[in-house]
Amino acid sequence: MASLRTKRFLEVFSVILIGDGLISVVRPVGHSLMWWMPLPGVRPLMEWCAERPQVTRLLGAAQVAAGLWLDARLYASPPTREPGAPS
Repeated sequence: MASLRTKRFLEVFSVILIGDGLISVVRPVGHSLMWWMPLPGVRPLMEWCAERPQVTRLLGAAQVAAGLWLDARLYASPPTREPGAPS
């Protein structure tokens, strides 16, 4: 069983996946260019994504699906209370 800290981290990660994926679906070109930066590998990748909005939308939809899957897995077992948490 994963610790509460691990579950919290995974939940935040799933929220980021869902949000980033949704923005990629809705605004694929703008979102790709928002993350353009002069770092090795980042600029060519973001330009590639901006030039292929349908592929970027598909990748965004996959991110949303992965985030929802991860979130569902986190709640598959009953939640546990942290020691000292109010009832």
